[in-house]
This record gives sequence, C-alpha cells and structure tokens, in this order.
Amino acid sequence: MKLRLLLYTLLIVFCFSCKHEKKQVAEELPSQWITFLNHLETNDKVAFKKASGQTIYCYDCLENTPAEMEKMNLMRDTDSLWYDKIYENLVYIPIDSFIQNDYDVFFNPKFVQLLKENETLFRYNEESGIKRLHIYVTTTPPTAFFEGGQHSFSFTKINDEWKFTETSTIP
Repeated sequence: MKLRLLLYTLLIVFCFSCKHEKKQVAEELPSQWITFLNHLETNDKVAFKKASGQTIYCYDCLENTPAEMEKMNLMRDTDSLWYDKIYENLVYIPIDSFIQNDYDVFFNPKFVQLLKENETLFRYNEESGIKRLHIYVTTTPPTAFFEGGQHSFSFTKINDEWKFTETSTIP
C-alpha cells in the first residue's frame, strides 16, 4: 500500500513538472508565433494576410477535398511530369487563394486550439542569406503503434519582417 501511495505521489509530481516545463517552453516561444496564433484564434484574415508571404508552400492544400484528391490522383496517373509540377509550382499557393480556399479548412477552431495547447518547438536558421523561423507542433501524440506527427510552420524574414511562408506535416 505504501509503495502504491509513493508511486502515485511520484506520478503526480512528474505530471506537474511536465506541465510546468511545457509552460516554460511556451513562454519562450518567439513573438512571431504568438502573434500568428492570435490572428488564427480571432480569425483575423486581414492580419493573417499581412503576416504572410505572397505565397504559402502547402502540399496539404492540394488535397483538402475529395475533388482535389481525385484531381491529384488523376495527374499522378496520367502526367509523367506530375512530381515536378506539384513541387515546383502547385504547392506554392497564392495568399489570396489560400485565404479563400484553404484557410477555413486548415485553421479550423479545433486545430487552432491544438496549436495553442500542444508541445511546440522552434528553431531559427539562415541559409544563403535567408533567415527562417521554423515552428514544430506535435499534433498527433505518439503511441505504441504510431510515431506521432507534427505540423511545421515556417516564417521567412522578408524586408525585415517575419512572414508566414510554409506549412507541412511530419511525417
């Protein structure tokens, strides 16, 4: 009985420390991400557009609906250049098109809440003079049978301002 009580106490302390650790990480998150989440939470599409680049790299946007999935499958089956067309052109969604066709599907209230609550990691990098901020949010926790998944959001420094330019999933 004492062992069970001790294990229970340790579990509570562990859970509290994990929550505390997540909160510390959240407090250290870049202000660009916090501002971006606020735009999403308030559904402020004007602010979202202003905080975004001219195009958003978004493969998931190509298959948001059954009709889009069918179109992509048909292209894969009938066009020998399908891969190049997707990754050199189609994945770059103009911001106005993204807002009109993908924003509400992608950034629904449940997903935005998930982005705010779940574990979030970030890193900055610079390559060829281009500065980027990458945000990684665990959106599907790992299980014994699945490695879990993350959504990645990238911001690029354009004219001294951070602009949202890419979203993708891992894996």
